[in-house]
Parts: sequence; structure tokens; C-alpha cells
Amino acid sequence: MVAEFDQHDNSPLQPSTMLAIAPGVLARSSGSEMVLLEPSTEQFFGLEGVGARIFELLREQRRFSDLVDILLTEYDIDRATLENDVWAHVEDMVRANLLRLVV
Repeated sequence: MVAEFDQHDNSPLQPSTMLAIAPGVLARSSGSEMVLLEPSTEQFFGLEGVGARIFELLREQRRFSDLVDILLTEYDIDRATLENDVWAHVEDMVRANLLRLVV
């Protein structure tokens, strides 16, 4: 599994990384969509599909690999593709201060 993260060697995000919603982030769901407010910038974000599902699953702190395992049971996709897609979503949400890496 580690080999599948080779393209992301400079990232602190690894399969064992613990993820959590950043403090103060507000979220509201409407159907399959989710609207998030990052309080320090007062910026709104919209999520749908797998992005919204990732955020929903991270209401409880989880390891990246556990998040992928759960999503594998919900989507018809191979593990390597899902890991890369989830990695991209999580990294975007970390950069936007919506999620944090737990150390």
C-alpha cells in the first residue's frame, strides 16, 4: 500500500495519518450536498459526492487507510484509484483549513 503513495512523497499525508475536522468548521447538509464554513477566513465551501461523504465520515477522527477501507465498501472502484482520489480531496480540505492532520 505504501508504494501507491510514492507520487505524494512530499506530503505529510500517509496511510496511517489520523484525520479530523478542523476546530470551528461549520457544516450543513442538504441532500447529497454539504456546505462548509471555515471560520477564520469566513469562506464557504461546497462539497458533493465523495467529497461530502469523506467529510461526513471524518466527523469521527479516522486514519486515512480506515477512511479508504470504508469508502471501498460504498463505491465500485479499485483501491489505488480511490486512494488517489481521496488523497486529493483530503489534501484540498487540509489546505483550506477544513480538515487537520492529527499528530
